[in-house]
Amino acid sequence: MFSFGWAEIFLIGIIVIIFIGPKDLPKFIKQIGTITKNFRKISSEFKNSLNDIAEETEIKELAKSVKEVNKIKDGINIKKNFENEIKSVEETVKIAENHISESDKK
Repeated sequence: MFSFGWAEIFLIGIIVIIFIGPKDLPKFIKQIGTITKNFRKISSEFKNSLNDIAEETEIKELAKSVKEVNKIKDGINIKKNFENEIKSVEETVKIAENHISESDKK
């Protein structure tokens, strides 16, 4: 984006010395360092919070997927479905036996 050569850096240095003065130059450099440090800290925190939000979203999606899989698993539970069908057949057999025994008594 920006490309600075030695000539541009030297020119900026001279302009800074003229406007700030050699006496206040160390304070200015310290302030620039502090501002840069704070900017990096803020950008790092922002990046971390974005990553946390992305992870939360991924975790919520993963939890939702697990719930859906469990629902599908419960629907496909063959053993449970088979046991329910056997109970239904047994009840039907009992009802049929009762009807047969009642018709024999008549």
